[in-house]
Amino acid sequence: MRNYLHPIVVFTKMNILRFFRDKVYMFFMFILPVAFLMLFGMMYSGNNFSSFNVAFFNKSDSPVAQSFVEIATADDSLFETIETDDYADAEDRMIRGEISAIIVIPEDFGAPVEVVCDPASTVPCEANPLPGGEVSVLYSKNAEQSGQAISSIVGSFVDEMNAQITGQRPVITVKAEALTREGLTNFDYVFAGLLGYTILTIGLMGISNVLPGDKESGATKRLRATTIKPSQFIISYALTFLLVGIISFILMVGIGTVVFDFEMRGNWLVFGPFVCLSTVMMMGFGLFVGGWARTEAQASALGNILMFPMMFLSGVFFPMFMMPEFIQTISHFMPLTPVVDGIRLIITENYGLVELMPQIGLIAVWAFVIYFIAVRAFRWE
Repeated sequence: MRNYLHPIVVFTKMNILRFFRDKVYMFFMFILPVAFLMLFGMMYSGNNFSSFNVAFFNKSDSPVAQSFVEIATADDSLFETIETDDYADAEDRMIRGEISAIIVIPEDFGAPVEVVCDPASTVPCEANPLPGGEVSVLYSKNAEQSGQAISSIVGSFVDEMNAQITGQRPVITVKAEALTREGLTNFDYVFAGLLGYTILTIGLMGISNVLPGDKESGATKRLRATTIKPSQFIISYALTFLLVGIISFILMVGIGTVVFDFEMRGNWLVFGPFVCLSTVMMMGFGLFVGGWARTEAQASALGNILMFPMMFLSGVFFPMFMMPEFIQTISHFMPLTPVVDGIRLIITENYGLVELMPQIGLIAVWAFVIYFIAVRAFRWE
């Protein structure tokens, strides 16, 4: 046993020293994932709801118009006001997607309007005429859903003003109540996906590019003349990149916590082993690609064939529920899918190891299969 482990320890130390001297690998393993984290973190950190960018054009000087604008802009979590006095410019920006909608308050808004007397109203009939008017919400035809959502919000403001003016309150109301369970914020979803992307990058692309380089330099050919076995060679690389993965994860979680207020709702003692198991499984794909490929060009081609489907079909950057059903079915067979799902369940819903057994089982099966293939397909030259 000692004779078997000693070469593994020697090669692992050698690979670690070589790796940390290589600036290119340092960039792809550490800097690039952090860059993605900073980019997506700044885009999606904050609340689940993203406010609409809205341009207001108030053409009326009436107090009613002013009151409407104050109500509409009181909550900046709904509307973020875009300051502009040029209607044509606002329309161009809306077509480009920079503005969600344009809200126009006409000149006659707040002018006296005759209303039909309602005996049930708390406002006496002699209170006629009452201030009235119509608010226009303009939105792009290609963003109909956002336009309808904004129209609904504006409608609620109008209902509130009508109640203030007429004194009538609706008989049927809607009560909004938040669940006690916390759901995923935008950052939670993206952060879990980025951790999955980090595992994918370290496991697949890291090792798969190192081994062919050793083959082309003749290093593996010289090792073949020794008593080193392919399994010992492969395990040493796996241990090296597992250490790299642990360092990368500590860096990612640290930045997520300090910069973007990431809050772990699960157990770190569950998160750590799950991430290590996932990284070891994904490294099997890198070892298979690197062990089979004779050149870096072959490794790059096969690595991309394996990487891109997992990146885009495993819920790394896009929610799986938004995909067509047949794509969702395919996604369930992706090796990275149980990894990303498991990380999300741990960090957002405090899942334990027992509850994660479906994901752990899939990861273990993939690990067994891919390492068996990697050892069989390994080529020294």
